[in-house]
Amino acid sequence: MFERILLPLDFSEASEIAIPYAEELAGKLGSEIILHYVRGSNNEELEHFFLDYLDRLAETLRQNIRRKTGKEVKITTKVATGEPSQNICELVTKNTIDLIVMTAVSGSGLKIGKTLGSIADHVCHTVPIPIMLLRPQNGRNTRGKKQLINKILIPLDGSMLSKKAVPVGEELASKLNVPILLFEMETMVYPSTSGPTMYGSDYVKVSDRDEQVIDYNYAKANEAEKSRGQAELLAIEQAIREHGLSVDHRITSGIDAAKEIEQISKEMGVDLIVMATHGRSGLDRWLMGSVAEKVLRYGKVPLLLVNARAV
Repeated sequence: MFERILLPLDFSEASEIAIPYAEELAGKLGSEIILHYVRGSNNEELEHFFLDYLDRLAETLRQNIRRKTGKEVKITTKVATGEPSQNICELVTKNTIDLIVMTAVSGSGLKIGKTLGSIADHVCHTVPIPIMLLRPQNGRNTRGKKQLINKILIPLDGSMLSKKAVPVGEELASKLNVPILLFEMETMVYPSTSGPTMYGSDYVKVSDRDEQVIDYNYAKANEAEKSRGQAELLAIEQAIREHGLSVDHRITSGIDAAKEIEQISKEMGVDLIVMATHGRSGLDRWLMGSVAEKVLRYGKVPLLLVNARAV
């Protein structure tokens, strides 16, 4: 599934945080790594410096992977000229790239100016392949760890789109030999003057008069929603287990899916979140949109976004 991994770099400390993650994936999956740097048109005299840096890094990665796994992995380098985000997208279009591993946002959750932060935004909305996004604080997680990814979380929301993340999570879990945790937040139904309301959706008005007393069993409605999610996750869990993988699931009820995902990640010691997105501008709604963007910008766990066009 991930035969060629693109690793964009800009010679900043932030961009280099993605290096050990690409190294681990390439070593476990046997993938080729493409080290990629885009220079400005006025830096032609420095191209030999950029190439030398990438060549030395490539050799270090080869040695590290050989020492850790015994595998010989192909690593190529590429220096291009132009605008970084456009260049990365063109490279994906013209070549068979299966995964991009790059740094996305700063430690505070803000974009990193004109470096990889804004580039990651453009790439996420453009290319039809999975993208693993790291944050600068993820660099601290690499120190002293034998393996960086030891548990994978796959958030679901009951839609077919969200399930597109499952085969990608399965592939990684299989090659990395790590367990999967499935997660779903059931949207709470709560009372309003207009009738039962589900957070995040248009309310359902069951009375023409706000003052009319509405007889509605909210506890029963929430329990029914939870039961539906439980049945769905159990079915997916069983299918994954039949593939020989270790898998479990968790269900919560709430009103803020991004916070629930962040909390369950912290509680369960998750190292990577794999979730689906439409990939359109703004990332779209619910799990595949506003929630995915919140998890990306304010979460603390590396995130692998699976574009709906990627599978």
